[in-house]
Amino acid sequence: MKILVIEDDDNKYNPVRNFLIELYNNNVTIIHKKSFQSGMEILYAEKFDLLILDMSIPNFDVTELDDGGDTLDRGGEFILEEMDRENIITKSIIITQYEEFKGVSLAEIDKNLMEEFKESYLGCVSYNTGYDNWKNELEQLIKTNNLC
Repeated sequence: MKILVIEDDDNKYNPVRNFLIELYNNNVTIIHKKSFQSGMEILYAEKFDLLILDMSIPNFDVTELDDGGDTLDRGGEFILEEMDRENIITKSIIITQYEEFKGVSLAEIDKNLMEEFKESYLGCVSYNTGYDNWKNELEQLIKTNNLC
């Protein structure tokens, strides 16, 4: 299993990564990217079995010399749209800490993504550092779609 995780926050990425390693009994390759641009670059170049992405990501990778540009509040959605335009079909799950994006609820966004990207979008997971419910939600989406 080859999984791409697009997540800029290491405090969220590390628990997600550890959970995936445990779920797949170490039989998984996880590639980590931290922005819209670096995520799209690797999606153009390589094939993945699963994409897990944050909804809110910077446009570019943050470095000592670059602040990453504007944060894309719905960057995960933009990645799904770009993948669709480029005919990149990869099963995808959004994992986010936010319940609303510029006045639009996560539930509404999830519903719209399910309709728009029927072939690739599997759903979204609400991440909360204080609870482990996100693990059950993520595992359910993965197993329901025979990705484990």
